[in-house]
Amino acid sequence: MFTMLQKELRVLLADRGAMITLFLSPIMFITVMSLALGSSFSHLGAAGKISVSVVDLDGGAAARSLLGALSSTGELQVAGRTEAQAEARVKAGTDAFAVVVPAGFEQRIEQGAAPSVRYVVDPSAARQVVDPLEAAINAVVLSVSAETRTGFALDRLAAGQSDPAVRAAVAAEIAGLSRAARTVDATTALPPGSKAVRYPTVYQQNVPGYAVMYVFFVVTVMAGSILAERREGTFRRLLSAPMPRWQLLLGKVAPYLVVALAQVAVLLAFGRLVFGMKLGAHPLALLPLSAALACCAAALGLLLASFARTEAQVNGLGTVVVLVLAALGGCMVPGVFMPQFMRDIADFVPQGIALNGYQDVLVRGGGLGTVLPGTGVLLGIATVLFLLAVPRFRFVR
Repeated sequence: MFTMLQKELRVLLADRGAMITLFLSPIMFITVMSLALGSSFSHLGAAGKISVSVVDLDGGAAARSLLGALSSTGELQVAGRTEAQAEARVKAGTDAFAVVVPAGFEQRIEQGAAPSVRYVVDPSAARQVVDPLEAAINAVVLSVSAETRTGFALDRLAAGQSDPAVRAAVAAEIAGLSRAARTVDATTALPPGSKAVRYPTVYQQNVPGYAVMYVFFVVTVMAGSILAERREGTFRRLLSAPMPRWQLLLGKVAPYLVVALAQVAVLLAFGRLVFGMKLGAHPLALLPLSAALACCAAALGLLLASFARTEAQVNGLGTVVVLVLAALGGCMVPGVFMPQFMRDIADFVPQGIALNGYQDVLVRGGGLGTVLPGTGVLLGIATVLFLLAVPRFRFVR
C-alpha cells in the first residue's frame, strides 16, 4: 500500500493542471479579492475606525480643544485638514464626513451664543450611520462649548480676585473642571450568556475561505483520476495483486488527504508571510480541523466517482457542487455580508462549519476545545459520505 501511495503522489504532483488548480489558483484569488475587498472590511466592528476630517477655520483654543476631544474617542480616526482636502476625501468616499469649525467659533462661545459647526457628508453614506455620528459629535461640541464657557467665566472671576491664594484655588478648580468635562467613569457589560463579536480582517476571511473552497477541488481531481484508472484498466491489474480491496481503496484516497493538508498549510503560510495575517494564539488547533476537512473532501470525491460514469460528468457536476457549497458556506461571500437565513444555512454546510472553525482560532483566539465540535461534525459528514460511496464503488465497470 505504501508503494501505491508513493505512486499516486508522484502522478498527482506531475499533473501541472491539478497543481495550478489546487495551489496557484487560490493564491491568486486570495490576493486579488483581498485587495478588492479591503476597504469593505475596514469598517467592520472594532477593527475599523471611522475616518473623519476636521477643518479648523477658527484657530482658537476652543477649536483645538474640540479636535483633541474628537481624537480621544475610540471610534473615530480624526485628522486636521484644509477645507479643500476634506471635501475631496469625502467626495472620494475616503472619509464618512468632515467637520468644519468656522471662523468665530470661540468668539460665539465667549459671547454666550450657540456653537456653530458644519458637516460635509458623503451623499452615499447611509443615514443610519451618519445621523448617530452627527449626534455624537454634536454632543462633543456642546461639551467643549460648556467647558470653554465655564473657563471664561472662572477666568473673569479669578481675575477679579486680589488675593493670590484665591486666584490659585480658582485656577486649580478650572483645571479640574476641564478634566472632568471630558471624563466619564463608564463601564460596558454584555447580557448574560452572550459574547463580544469579533470580526475578521480581509485576510482572515479570504485566506481560510479560499483554502476551504479549494480543498474541495480535490473532489474533481480525485474522481477524475479514479475514472481514468478505471477506464485504462489500472484497477484491473491492481486487483490481481495480493492486497485487500480496502487497502487498494485507501492507497487511492490517502494521497489526496496529504495534498489537501498541504494546501491548507501552504495557503495559511502565504497569508502569514505575505500579508502578515495573524494565526491566533493556538494555531496547532487547526490541525485536527484541517484533517477532518480533508477527510470530508476525499469522501465527497469518492462519492462522485461512485456515481459519475464519465470524466465530463465529474468535471461538470463536481465543479457545480463545489462552487455552490462554497457560496453557501461563506467562502466566497463573507458571512457578515449575508442575510441571516444564509448564515443559518452555512452552519449546516461542511465549508461553513470548517470556515467557522478556522475563524474561531484565527479571529476569536480559540483553541483545541473550540474547534473539536466542528471537527466532530466534519468527521461525521465524512463518515456518512464514505458509507454512501463504498457500496456503490466499483474498481471495474
